[in-house]
Amino acid sequence: MASLKHLVVVVPGIGGSVLQTTEGAARWDGHRRRFVAAATRPHRLGLDTHPDLVPVGLMPDITLIGPFVVPGYDGLVRKIRNHFDDVQVDVSLPGREPNNRADLVLFPYDFRHSIRHAAERLASDVAARLGGEHSGARRRRVIVVAHSMGGLVARYWLGPLGGAVDCAALITLGTPHRGAPKALSVLANGLKVGPKRLAGLTEVLRQWPSAYELLPRYPAVAQLGSAERLRPYELGEGATVDASFVSRAKAAFGVHQDIEAAWTELSGSPNCPELTAVFGRGHATLQQALLSPSGLSVTKGAPGWLPNPDWLGDGTVPAISAIPIEQQDMRARRAVAERHMVLASSSVVVDILAEYAGESLESVRGDKPDRPWLGLDLDDTALSGDPVAVGVVLHGAQADERTQVRIRVRARDGQEKAGAPWLPCARSGDNQWQAQLLPPGAGAYSVEVAATGVPTVDRLRAEDVLGVVEAGYEGAGS
Repeated sequence: MASLKHLVVVVPGIGGSVLQTTEGAARWDGHRRRFVAAATRPHRLGLDTHPDLVPVGLMPDITLIGPFVVPGYDGLVRKIRNHFDDVQVDVSLPGREPNNRADLVLFPYDFRHSIRHAAERLASDVAARLGGEHSGARRRRVIVVAHSMGGLVARYWLGPLGGAVDCAALITLGTPHRGAPKALSVLANGLKVGPKRLAGLTEVLRQWPSAYELLPRYPAVAQLGSAERLRPYELGEGATVDASFVSRAKAAFGVHQDIEAAWTELSGSPNCPELTAVFGRGHATLQQALLSPSGLSVTKGAPGWLPNPDWLGDGTVPAISAIPIEQQDMRARRAVAERHMVLASSSVVVDILAEYAGESLESVRGDKPDRPWLGLDLDDTALSGDPVAVGVVLHGAQADERTQVRIRVRARDGQEKAGAPWLPCARSGDNQWQAQLLPPGAGAYSVEVAATGVPTVDRLRAEDVLGVVEAGYEGAGS
């Protein structure tokens, strides 16, 4: 096995860091009891109640916290350690001296604050780790692996904060470089599980600057009867959004403009890190909004006024949004079949790191996965007792009469539950199938899809995570 030749820093997405109070009381971690507390008493994560929480680690595995399906990073760390020799891991903790012998650093942060807040701490941490090295040795010393919002944190450090000179490469995994309409749906219409609106959690999320920094930075809102498209901050105050939303959304847009300006200046310069944008394609994803007299609706239909409408996304972030606005080189993009949560531990990271370690993999890069794959239409969460609709689409090949698709749902605790066999999916069109699942109760589940008789490859598999919460959760209204 090869050794890592760079200092690799892992930056998680929103919700991916373990948080506790300054007194050491857990507020967001992997313990089931605190999952429930964080959701039933959402004020525990409010900036008005706890303006500062301490990040102490990355979330383990993909799991369910209240109504949230949260990405975990154990799988990513395990894959890196298994592939490279003698990997020493350190966790960046505020106020603690770093282990300068580590070559894999996990960087948790308080994801409720602005990405600028996290980026400033990331800059300080890297500076402390490289401070003992002379300028020639520290130049291009770092590779950042960043999932989802973590990519925006890294981009702010490298761009507006001037960290690019220390960085050889940035690998972003499903990062909403151009924002995600899902954030608009939550902030404007409220967080929902099925038909239930979680009022308390919605109000807490509306306090977080980071939530607004995930809004689409492009004109994603169509208006009924008008050809004009709006950015979120251009929505007028009224029944849909209030003055606070408008001002916060405009401030968030300014953060994206700062990133764009800095990276546009970096592009083509000797200090510009190599950026590989890894993104999921072919999965049903919220992509556009329509403003009408009845309110704001956010849907999965591809907007005709944006490029590449057939790309869809990873289930959370549209594919076009996961590519930085200044990036034109298709070789610096890598399309994969994974959905957003699974991207947190994608094997593609090891492939890319191996290239920087000197292993020639001759990997194919581009806008499309290099073999057929299955796209899913599946919500992250559902209410217990309600059937869960799943759509399946075959991409990159044409199904024939031999092609069959099956699906099953399994508890993520590893214990098979009764009533979870493989079920056939009904064909609903060319290269399309659908099914309904009925998970046996609240919890986190793996949804597995298998296709057989696929031309050129015979078999394909896809997997994602489903969180099921109790009906009547949080006393939420509809």
